Parts: sequence; structure tokens; C-alpha cells
Amino acid sequence: MAEINPFYLGTFIVYLLIVLAIGIWGYTKTSDVMDFWAFGQDMGPWLATWSFVANFVSAVSVIGFIGAVYGEGYSLMTHTIFGLMLGTSALYFAVDRVRNLNLLTFPDIIASVTGYEIARPIAGAVLLGNGWLYLVMQLVGASLLVTTITGVPYEYMVWVIGIVFIAYTVLGGLVSVAWTDFLQGTLMVGAVLLSLGYMVFDLGGFTAINQQFATLDSSYVHPTNEGTYTAIGIIATIVAFFGTIFTEQNNIVRIAATRDVKTAKLHLAAAGVILSVFYSALVILGGATTVALDLNGLAVQTQDAAFPTLITDYVPSGVGVIIIIAVMSAILSTTDTRLHSTGITTARDIYSYFRPDASGASQLRVSRAATIIFGLAATAAAVNPPGTIIELYNFRAVLLTSAFLIPVYLGLYWAGLSGRAILVSVVTGAILGVGTEFTGGLFGVPSTFIGVGAATLVLFIGHVLLSGTEPKGGAMAGD
Repeated sequence: MAEINPFYLGTFIVYLLIVLAIGIWGYTKTSDVMDFWAFGQDMGPWLATWSFVANFVSAVSVIGFIGAVYGEGYSLMTHTIFGLMLGTSALYFAVDRVRNLNLLTFPDIIASVTGYEIARPIAGAVLLGNGWLYLVMQLVGASLLVTTITGVPYEYMVWVIGIVFIAYTVLGGLVSVAWTDFLQGTLMVGAVLLSLGYMVFDLGGFTAINQQFATLDSSYVHPTNEGTYTAIGIIATIVAFFGTIFTEQNNIVRIAATRDVKTAKLHLAAAGVILSVFYSALVILGGATTVALDLNGLAVQTQDAAFPTLITDYVPSGVGVIIIIAVMSAILSTTDTRLHSTGITTARDIYSYFRPDASGASQLRVSRAATIIFGLAATAAAVNPPGTIIELYNFRAVLLTSAFLIPVYLGLYWAGLSGRAILVSVVTGAILGVGTEFTGGLFGVPSTFIGVGAATLVLFIGHVLLSGTEPKGGAMAGD
């Protein structure tokens, strides 16, 4: 076991106590299921903005993305980050239509578009798979970081962090989540910018960092890593991450939680600006991390360990605390959101389908119970994770985009599109997207293209074959 670092361990404990206190306070402000699920649909613009930012940035963004820059250079900006920012920008232009539906969850939207309530549990099952994967990679990132900086063994830290996540999310629902996000989002952005400022000063400026980064490997500063990524691979990644913005349950819930359309649009616009600055800073910080570790002969076993190693073996303790706050803010804020979403999905989209007369109190109990169960299951899986953070992140991006992007949003804008064709398209895209992701694509075609392409083909063929056979009150895209 590594030597315990009492300074970093104390910082971590204080941080957990603060977010737990906010969770307890949120519990006192949660009086019914709509408070728990959607902040009573009264979230203002600045709280919504920082909640979106904090939810958006995760263990993947900080540990995973910096690790990806350490391993492959700045090309991350060309595909993954560009896809995320493009999706956020595009959602701005669709958010008024989504908010005007006045529906709470993504499966609610699919049921409205298709006219079939069975769409809710079908879509809910896909979203639960995505949510579980996200929880696992968040817990891996958090535990890897805290284990590295404190010296507490990983297998213990996973359970400590998992239980704290579960506790304050179960207590106050979106009230707790939104206010902890507000705190964590501002801390996270400020801490990353301060950390980047320190690294730039310490290493002699932006130009010096980029020159030394290029010296390590000239492909690191090439937008496609000098041929490592083909054009079709880059486009597939952009599409995959573009699609996640439109199909994440938590994004739809947050839009529904805003008090009106104006607030929904404002929070997306403001969050897009903040995130663009944040990710630009994060990629440069990844280059600086690589240079600093190389100059000091600090080797790491996996790319995910690059940033934690920078904290423990390079920067002074004072700067390390700032970085720890940034990373823990990113991880906690995204994990609580995913936990919250799994509870909503289970209670609202699955349980209430089979128990349509269930009371609000009953749905609240199911939501809290599901949050605990999925949280514990993800914590157990994170003890021996099935892949690196970035691998898990890519996998769930393919799942969401292949299943939902084309059929659902085309259904929103195409009145009369066959509801049954949409449902078959969703299932086909999910199965083929996930299946070919396991095998690394098919005949050289990326899994995203296979999943999205198959979903699109099935949608149009199904529409031609089934549109004349829809029951009365079928697809409702034009309502």
C-alpha cells in the first residue's frame, strides 16, 4: 500500500462532507416527486447553466481526456470534443421544440413521437445501459485519482466514493444535484484555468509547451495525429458524440426542469460558451502534463494515470489541492446526475408503464430505490473495470447515437412518420451499433456508421411498409 498523504486525504474528506451537507439540505427542499425529478420545473438560468456545465464535464473530460492527449496528442480536439461542442450548438436550435413538448424524459418524447407507450420501457432499457456504463467510468476515474493522491487502496476508495454519491443523490434528487453542480461547476472551471496558468508559467509559456510537445512526437500536434485517424473514423466519432448531446436522459430532464423556453435556450447558449473555453484549456493542460512528466522522467503505466501522477509527483501540494478540487468537482457533478437519471428512468419510464396508476409517492420510492441499486451495481463493477475510461465513454456514445439520433429527432420534425418504424429503428440501431462496437466495426466501417445507417435504412423501409397500417392516434410528430 502506498504511503497515506494526510493533506490530500483531509482535503478529500472535507469536500465529501460539504456535498453531503448540501444533499441533506436538498432533502428538506424536496416535497414531492416533481421536486425530486425536475426541481419543480422552476430552475432559473444561472443555476441551470452551471448545472449543465458541471454535468457535462466528467472523469472522462479531466482524467480521460488529459490521458488521451498524453497518449495521442491534440487530435482529441478534432473529433471527440468537436462532436460534443457541435451537438451542444445544434441542441440550442432544437431546445424550444423539446421544451414546448413539456415532457419530462427522453422516453416520454419517443412515446409522443411514435404514439406508442411501449416506447418508454424500450427506450428506458437502452438509457439504463448507458447510465450504468457512465457510472462505472466515473467511479473508476474518481477512485483512481483519490487512490493515487491519498495512498488509500483503490478497492476501498471505490466503495467510499460510491456510497457518498448514492447518499446525497437519494436525499434531495435534482434539488441536491443542481445546487452541488452549481458549486462544483464554478470550482471546476476556475480550478482548471488556475492550474493551466500555473503549468504555462512553470514550463515557459504556450509556445514552449507546444514546441516541447512536438519534440516528443511530431504527430502530437497534428490534427489527425498524422494519419492515425482516417477521415471516415473522425467523422464517425464526431457523429457519435454529436448524437449523445441530443439523446442523454439528463440533458432532456434539465431542459424540462427549466422554468420556460427562454431559460432553456439561455442556459444552453451560456453553457456552450463556458464549455468551449474549458475544453480548449483542458487540451492544452493535457499537452503541458505530457511535457512535465517527460521532462522529469515520470513514466506511467496507463494513460489514465497521467494526470494523477502530475498531481502527486510534480506540482506543489497547494496547486495539487486546486487540481483535486477541479477533478472531484467534475466527477461528483456528473456521477450524481447519472445516478439521478437512472432513478427517473426506472420509475417514470419503466415502473409507471406497468403501473400507470402508481401514486407520486410510490414513484418517488421506486426512484430512490433504483438509484441505490444501480449505484451499488456500478460501484461493484468499478472495482475491476471492463476497460479504460475513454473506451467506456466511446462505447456508450455509440449506443446512444445509434439507437436514438435519427429515428427520434426525424420523428419530431416529420409529421406522420410511422411510429412502429421508429421503434423498430431504435432497436435495430442499438443492437447493431453495440454489436459492431464489440468487434471494432464491420468490413472497415466504424460501428457508429453501421448503427446509425442501419437505423436510418430500417426507418425508411419500415415507414413505407407500415405507414398505412398505423392505428388511430399513431405517430404524433405533427401535434
